[in-house]
Amino acid sequence: MIEKKIFVGRKAELEQFIKALEYPQGQAILVVGQTGMGKTWLINKMAEIAEKHPYLKCGWVRYEVTPTDSVDSTTALMMDNAFEAAQVTERSFDGTTRRLEQWRSFLNVFNIGDLIMSLQRDPQRSTRDQFLERLRLVSDRMPEGGRAIFIIDPEKYMQEKSDQPWAIVVRDLPEKIKFVFAQRPEDVLVESETFERLNNVVSIPQENLDVLEDEAVDDLLNQRIGGLGYSITEVRKVLNRFEGYPYALGAALDLLEAGTKLEELPKKPEPIKFAEKQWQKVCDNKDGAIELFEAYAVLEVGVPDEVVEVVSGLKPAKRKRVMADRFIRGLLREETDGKRIYHAILTDYILGQIGENERKEYHGRAVDVYREKLQRAEKEQTKPDELAAMRLAEHVLAAEEKEAFVYAFVNECGEALINLGFLDAFIGLSERALTLTEKDSEKEVIVTGNLGLIYQTKGELDKAEQMHNKSLEIAEKLGLQEVIASDYGNLGAIYLRRGELDKAEQMLKKALEIEKKLGRLKGMASDYGNLGIIFRMRGQLDKAEEMHKKALEIDKKLGNKKGLAADYGNLGLIYMDKGELDKAEEMHNKSLEIEKKLGRLEGMADDYCNLGGIYRKRGDLSKAREYWEKARELYKKIGMEPDVKKVEGWIGGLKE
Repeated sequence: MIEKKIFVGRKAELEQFIKALEYPQGQAILVVGQTGMGKTWLINKMAEIAEKHPYLKCGWVRYEVTPTDSVDSTTALMMDNAFEAAQVTERSFDGTTRRLEQWRSFLNVFNIGDLIMSLQRDPQRSTRDQFLERLRLVSDRMPEGGRAIFIIDPEKYMQEKSDQPWAIVVRDLPEKIKFVFAQRPEDVLVESETFERLNNVVSIPQENLDVLEDEAVDDLLNQRIGGLGYSITEVRKVLNRFEGYPYALGAALDLLEAGTKLEELPKKPEPIKFAEKQWQKVCDNKDGAIELFEAYAVLEVGVPDEVVEVVSGLKPAKRKRVMADRFIRGLLREETDGKRIYHAILTDYILGQIGENERKEYHGRAVDVYREKLQRAEKEQTKPDELAAMRLAEHVLAAEEKEAFVYAFVNECGEALINLGFLDAFIGLSERALTLTEKDSEKEVIVTGNLGLIYQTKGELDKAEQMHNKSLEIAEKLGLQEVIASDYGNLGAIYLRRGELDKAEQMLKKALEIEKKLGRLKGMASDYGNLGIIFRMRGQLDKAEEMHKKALEIDKKLGNKKGLAADYGNLGLIYMDKGELDKAEEMHNKSLEIEKKLGRLEGMADDYCNLGGIYRKRGDLSKAREYWEKARELYKKIGMEPDVKKVEGWIGGLKE
């Protein structure tokens, strides 16, 4: 276990926090202080106090964010973690992450684990809107004395310009929800005029976090003196020159406990001097500590032991021997994904001691371990590793070059991020990749086209159209026929969603013509399916049936189950329109059977809706009710309230 830091002082700040906590308004609480002033130390104590509040019922979850984490990617991860934690049984906690344990505890505090399906995130909807919906759901289910606390602690600093989206979240916070942000005086939320104008933001303290008072330093010394080998008077005399600076005080006491002599401590509370002394003490441990800490510095974020073992080159037994040293353990802290160096001051110092070639070697090992995780997940068709999907491209950029970053993102991280539903993270990495690609190159085409698909998935059709038109323009210059076909097909799908049927048909026919020449069956099936939808919307049912049968034939060849479910469902709708109810029922049952195997609840609900409609047309109202009630329950589980109300309206209209 990582030793728990002793907390002293900060009485005024904690009193301010308790006052803010007891006020029911949804608020953002900014804990502002220079690097090394003990912000993380303080917010951890705040969480502890909230848990032990005499009459409030509080739950909390903590997130460390990096400069590459956007607001949307952070809030998306929070929703996914909540959903995953809600499904973890108590007996299966041994294999879960620290963050899931926090979420499970949080859900148990408020007894809202039964909201499992309502917590599931839909990647095709606005992340921010869904996040605020979930917060309102949690707020409504909490008792009057309930408080949900979300701690956002930047690993170094927040993403540039993240103040605007965070301000939107904070502005609309429901009652009983508190966000606690650790910030330096120059950080984005502190300097934001938008954030400053919000009436539900509290700064603790009102000015910046200051040094510890003499009373707090004495308290700390009294609790630590036993293992130092000096008298209180001797140590206090030396500590006086550190002027109550938390990082300097903690580092000094740790060094003394590890055998450093009083006269060897720095003369002033300069962070870099203490980091230097800490690093020298690490280097005194000849059994792999240097490699271990260099690896942690390069990895930056919290990582599982298995990752740092590969990157450091230490076998598990050797890493455990290094970790047996109390001083070494004290320089690490446990985070949600694993351990990392306890302070950015020390991390930055260590990075400055690593030569360029050696640093690249460490990054290369990180690439290997994250790449292997993603490849294994793809081979075994299991959920991709979140850390690997988010971090692989960053290490590729540091280990190799910008071209390799783009390749890794497009070919290795992109699909994993989509499968995880991290569409906002995908967009952020895409925008970075575009700054690193040659203008009007094939790589720019690929990145731009992928961005279009993500915006289309999110329902941001104007942005999607812009991306596909840009991709199409470059692809036509370069003669990239496969890309041209894909862009036409995607533009057709966009126009179809807008109801611009003539433009959609024109694009899809262009796409289909090229796909046929290239022999690309998957693209052909998609184009046939979308053309079938257009013809049905126009009432051209025979042509629509012809298109969907062609798509069905191809999807059977490809073994594309998701495509087959859609094809059967679309044919069922056509037969319903034609009044051929037996055929319609057969098609929807085939679609339903596949959706059940795939576990797609929304697809199952849609099929139940359509089967209910068939029985309604036959006059079998009892059977119609049965299917619609199944659909309603599934829509409820996945939080699709508009569809729930729609089905309830149908049920209410039944008169037996």
